[in-house]
Amino acid sequence: METPIWWASFLEIFKEATGFNPIPIRIGDIPLISQYAVASLQAIRHLSDKLELTEEEVWSTLDLIDQAMFNFDVLKGIRYVQRFSSSILYRSSEDPVIVNVKPLKVRKLMSYPIDEPRFLDSSIVHLSGFLPVKLSSDFSEANVDAENGLWRMLYGLPAPPGKFKWVWDLNWASLLELLN
Repeated sequence: METPIWWASFLEIFKEATGFNPIPIRIGDIPLISQYAVASLQAIRHLSDKLELTEEEVWSTLDLIDQAMFNFDVLKGIRYVQRFSSSILYRSSEDPVIVNVKPLKVRKLMSYPIDEPRFLDSSIVHLSGFLPVKLSSDFSEANVDAENGLWRMLYGLPAPPGKFKWVWDLNWASLLELLN
């Protein structure tokens, strides 16, 4: 397994925030945002065991590191999921909405760099907010296809037919194969 592309920055920020070097952590080929969320939590948990940090100290330290590393609002949603073991719908500046969805088994096939959307107006913004709500209540092939169509419209990313789904992944989009 290779060292994640974000590791050098994380190492520097982690040491600045805590005074310690994180243990080297290797994560499989999963989307970058997931890699970062899992490995950074493991690193702070390892330090927490040695220094007897409280739960609040663990999460507040992660929040500071997250802001310095990426400062993406979606990372706050991911941390909520990690902390409370709940699936949620998350929108910046709003409280998370807990949803009951069964876990998905996925395999990352590829990642593609994304830039600014090619086309964006209020109807597309509305659709991009509506589709996750729809998927949380009905994770059907038709709804996945609709969301993949949005990725194609915004970034020109085609999805192969079948059980595949594009997901946001920092400055990338990752194509996942849905295995269940």
